[in-house]
Amino acid sequence: MASADVEVERLKVAVSRHFSVYGVIVTPLALTFQVTAPDGFDAPFDGLRRELVPMNYIPTITQERGETLVHVQRRPTPRFARREVNLALLGITIVTMAIGGAVNWADYVGIDWTTAEAFGQGFLFFGLPLLTILGAHEMGHYFVARRYHVHASLPFFLPSFPPLGTFGAFISMRDPIPNRRALLDIGVSGPLVGFALAIPIALGGLGLSAANPQVGTAPEPSFLFLFLSAFFPLPKGYLMHPLAFAGWVGLFVTAINLLPAGQLDGGHVARALLGRNQHYLSWLAVGALFIMGTMYFGWFIFAFLIMTLGLRHPPPLNDITRLDPLRKVVGVAAIVILFLTFIPVPFTSVPARVDFAFEDLAGQVISRLNESIDLGGTITLVFVVNNTGGLRESIGLLIFPNNLDNFGWSLAFDGASLVGPAGMRNVSTSGLTASFVLNGTEHAVVRLRVDAPVAPAPARPQVTFVVRAEVEGSIPKLEDELPVTLNVA
Repeated sequence: MASADVEVERLKVAVSRHFSVYGVIVTPLALTFQVTAPDGFDAPFDGLRRELVPMNYIPTITQERGETLVHVQRRPTPRFARREVNLALLGITIVTMAIGGAVNWADYVGIDWTTAEAFGQGFLFFGLPLLTILGAHEMGHYFVARRYHVHASLPFFLPSFPPLGTFGAFISMRDPIPNRRALLDIGVSGPLVGFALAIPIALGGLGLSAANPQVGTAPEPSFLFLFLSAFFPLPKGYLMHPLAFAGWVGLFVTAINLLPAGQLDGGHVARALLGRNQHYLSWLAVGALFIMGTMYFGWFIFAFLIMTLGLRHPPPLNDITRLDPLRKVVGVAAIVILFLTFIPVPFTSVPARVDFAFEDLAGQVISRLNESIDLGGTITLVFVVNNTGGLRESIGLLIFPNNLDNFGWSLAFDGASLVGPAGMRNVSTSGLTASFVLNGTEHAVVRLRVDAPVAPAPARPQVTFVVRAEVEGSIPKLEDELPVTLNVA
């Protein structure tokens, strides 16, 4: 009993260093001190917390029936994972994100994902940027927690399967949050840092994206992503560069974390802004997820996960001190970012098809070529065969000379260059036929040489012939013709 009395007295002395104590209530669960503080409760309570936590005691402060009460409870001895666990998970996640990057790059350029190019370019343009966004997000939480003297772990990265290669990351808060101000600052810091990094990454990726069609599962844009896409106009359904996809994922992760439910980052922000009323917003958010689950099944899983972890957010140790106006503005800004980045149906299915088009070098669809040529002269006609279907296609070309060869005209393909995100490769052609294979993201720049005879002059000032293109092996048969008109001088 004497030792218990000594401990009570020791705690009373500690509390008395920060507050004026005029009463002590001993209960089986806690010591409650009746206190006063002439200059506010925030600074004295924070000093008390920083003194008691190393002694394995947790203080809380409440106002009940006109009295200010400081409750002190013994803190269970915490057990935390060693840093080797963080490093091991980071190493595994780097490997899985390298695989995810390889798959994304291979889909983008149409190569085998097991190649060195796919792994190198995929990690450079997808794995590393996304890892940076996620890591910066969690380190934002970590450093702000440190500023408030709240013990937090280093990030735990979670490996996953392609195409992302990760389920994200999290940090473990090893101390209770001291007050509403800290709750908002710690909660909002991660999303703001990740958001700030995701925007330039998305812009850079959009600038690199190809105007080729997307097939398979395609990410849907948020309001903010649509705004960013306006800086790099591309057709609807364009093929997103892996760097743009990394930025898209970063923005989407920001939106998910800012949902005002449970102990998500948005739950921290909502608890700081609304106090005990936060749980109403938490139920509303989960209800909205269940409704959206009818459109995208993943929201069902996420809603059940939030409910399993708990919809009510625990209060900070000091729930008395309110937020200052600037922090309220920051909290509202976080809500605005949520609406700008959230996507009710994040992925849609885009059916694949076989198709191609004749285009000019500017990418405009053409239905005819018109050129001029002198008798005895030579010209090279250039046109583009673009794979607009998104599937690997084998295309054959055939020149129908319309009897021009019988009058001394020479028509022949003079080579082609296959151009795609992976670069350019040349294909040799000769004679009246040519064939090449286009990946889903490639187009062919075709050169056709025309030699005009010296004499006699044609009966008409114009001559015509036709280039026919056909997707070999397609069922039903897919072909198109490009008429060519030559004005003879």
